[in-house]
Amino acid sequence: MSASPSVSGAIASFLRETQSLLDKLDVPALATARQMLLDCHQRRGRIYTAGNGGSASTAQHFACDLAKYVIPAGERPFDVRCLTDNASLYTAWANDAEREDVFMNQMRGLLTPEDLVLLVSVHGGSGFSADLVRAARYAHSIGAPTIALVGFDGGILHRECTCSLLVPVDSTPQTEAIHLVIEHLLMHLIKDALVAPATVREAVRHV
Repeated sequence: MSASPSVSGAIASFLRETQSLLDKLDVPALATARQMLLDCHQRRGRIYTAGNGGSASTAQHFACDLAKYVIPAGERPFDVRCLTDNASLYTAWANDAEREDVFMNQMRGLLTPEDLVLLVSVHGGSGFSADLVRAARYAHSIGAPTIALVGFDGGILHRECTCSLLVPVDSTPQTEAIHLVIEHLLMHLIKDALVAPATVREAVRHV
């Protein structure tokens, strides 16, 4: 069954825009994010991830891949916690305290300067996701670095986070799609970085 000309055109247009946005990604910022995540693992810090809506699923995807996919067999995983995973805890804080503090309250008393906070937001906290902005500002008050994945103009998170990965488009579907590309790219880079020393250690054990 062939698609109508209008549907084919819409598909082609979306994919052209996707390719254009991939070409516009900030390569130095991607390299910085990779190194920040690796540094946190090396110093045995914890990574906290968070997002709202579709971005919450991306935050969960980061947590899953950091805990399992990137780790060579038998090696130490990332210590990572997604702040939307525990629905009971999330809704307890959302119900009993200010909604905008729901992520900050889950980190209070636990977050240290050795840790890292990774926040995913389509709008970057401009008019939306004040909870993510408060989480970033709390992290900075503790001395913990932050990484943001954002879209549109980047918003507050783009301006204030330690490292920001901006998808420069006013489109929620495109922003969320490319955030997943960024997630998988970073996991690919991190896995490669962790495999090399693990391979050396394995060779030494057999000498």
